[in-house]
Amino acid sequence: MAIEKHTTESIVIDAFDQGEHDRVIKLFTREFGMVMVHARSIRKLASKLRAHVLPGRVGLVTLVKGKEVWRLVGAENQKAKGEAVQEAIKIIRRLIRGEGEHKILYDRLGEFFQKFTTYEPSKAKVLLYYIILVDLGYADIKAIGAKNMKEYISWSMDDIYTHLTLAYKDVHSHVSLVLKEIQL
Repeated sequence: MAIEKHTTESIVIDAFDQGEHDRVIKLFTREFGMVMVHARSIRKLASKLRAHVLPGRVGLVTLVKGKEVWRLVGAENQKAKGEAVQEAIKIIRRLIRGEGEHKILYDRLGEFFQKFTTYEPSKAKVLLYYIILVDLGYADIKAIGAKNMKEYISWSMDDIYTHLTLAYKDVHSHVSLVLKEIQL
């Protein structure tokens, strides 16, 4: 019986040491949502994967689903985005629990990471919170001016940013209210 390998894009959320050389890594993946992955011998100096799965890294990982746990068998960095990734990690860590596909959110975050330096910093932070809260079902798409979810999904990140800029006060107060309600 062949072992099925799954290669997916991921953001490394956290890492926890386990035993002498192993580590458990919390990943937010495009196809599987939030998963805990066991990486054997990754803390050894000779480990080739160690540098690729540090918290805050964005890249491709190859996983194998065991009987009870996911195992890391490959990794490579695509890009490290620093500040935007760290802010996204704070939100994702608190709001996403367990496995489940989040392709639209993952793609939106990827587009946001590419463009966030071109946006005004205070508006970029509100935009980041808004896109995450909308995808997870907490925020209302009408706050930004979308008629329905289909229209919102069809917008590019620049379109969403433009709509956010036009309705900034409304969107900011909506995001603040949602965060207060969910106690984040």
